[in-house]
Amino acid sequence: MATQDEKTQVKVMKNVMKYLQNTSFDKTPPEMSMHVHRIIRETSKCGDPYKDVKDKSNKNAMRLYPKLKKIVEKSDDKLLTAVKLAIAGNVIDYGVPNRFDITNTINKVLKKDFAINDYENFKKDLDLAKNVLYIADNAGEIVFDKLLLEELNGKNVFFAVKSGPIINDATVEDTEIAGIDKIAKIVTNGSPSPGVLLNHCSKEFLSYYKNTDVVIAKGQGNYESLSNESVYFLLMVKCPLVANDLNVDIGDMILKGGK
Repeated sequence: MATQDEKTQVKVMKNVMKYLQNTSFDKTPPEMSMHVHRIIRETSKCGDPYKDVKDKSNKNAMRLYPKLKKIVEKSDDKLLTAVKLAIAGNVIDYGVPNRFDITNTINKVLKKDFAINDYENFKKDLDLAKNVLYIADNAGEIVFDKLLLEELNGKNVFFAVKSGPIINDATVEDTEIAGIDKIAKIVTNGSPSPGVLLNHCSKEFLSYYKNTDVVIAKGQGNYESLSNESVYFLLMVKCPLVANDLNVDIGDMILKGGK
């Protein structure tokens, strides 16, 4: 996706392998990925290799939005349904090697229970909260997040995205396409890394992170980097590493309160 030039592709591979040979594997996957993707962008001179797939993801999700909104409106528990649909959107991920079928996933999650279910605590904490920080994951997926944001009536919602391109993670441009900038304050985390590496984030983001009543983090990358934090994680499990850590199966839905 970054380049079709074979000489450049070989150069990219060698530079990435050189980095991996000299880095500690005690680092989190998001931290290693941040450096790998920086090498790819700099070596290929392609600032955003995933631009096309992000644009397609946004367009496809926006086409689904009216149908999804009706599903939420007709449900007995709108918040729960919006949470499930937000998690369904988490399959839109070009950072893992799994093929995804979004329509099939939507149908499954509406009938499926959470493998880890902290929904009651989540609901109680939201009821008491005045401020909510929602840490986004991928482009396209954020259209599904919008359904959940719209259920946070009366809350001050801060929607955090990446400061620059990294895999297919959402950026400010994606929030404008999804219309999220009209229902939440958009903030960036100051770091072009998958997940949230707190030691790489901006002071502004850390202020929101430390001072909001409830923090919601979407996706595996955010779980991998924040799993020991007091955060609510919403994700679809897509790889053995995360499945083993959570003691669940690949494909399971998670709504987990952090430590």
